[in-house]
Amino acid sequence: MTPQKPRRRTSVPSSKNIMRRAVADIVDPSPTDNGPLWDYFNDQCAYCGKTLIRSSRIGQVDHAEPGGGNHLGNLVLACARCNGDLKGQEPWQDFLRRTVQDNEESLQRETRIHKWSELHPRQNSHRSGDVERVLADIEQLINDFADKCEELRQYVHHKLGATGSGAVDDAS
Repeated sequence: MTPQKPRRRTSVPSSKNIMRRAVADIVDPSPTDNGPLWDYFNDQCAYCGKTLIRSSRIGQVDHAEPGGGNHLGNLVLACARCNGDLKGQEPWQDFLRRTVQDNEESLQRETRIHKWSELHPRQNSHRSGDVERVLADIEQLINDFADKCEELRQYVHHKLGATGSGAVDDAS
């Protein structure tokens, strides 16, 4: 029998991000075919130029502008290093200039990303009042979830401090 991997714990902020991504994918779904993205960037990280492999997890789709949507024009290829630890929420232009020391190379990559974005503009970004209302309701639910998790944490922390054990009962 193969031992099971320990289950990864999910933090409240991570849970909130997962919920927001699920909602964003309803309102602004990701493209079903990323082939054109891979073709345009020649299977290379748009930032550092590292060769990526389509058939494996070596290569990810990165949002050029956080909050800019899931349309093709806001997506670029990125290696795990650039997409994760290095770039974070930093504007892609700043990250690119910091990553690519050669000014000419940096300008070429920036121009390529801009051209990609222009070739794939966002379509139909107008949302109805009903959609905006439901989005606001969901955001409130996500914030309420975080508040209730904090309230639960306080009760559990208080109960653990009072009893000295890990048991939490319903008597309070």
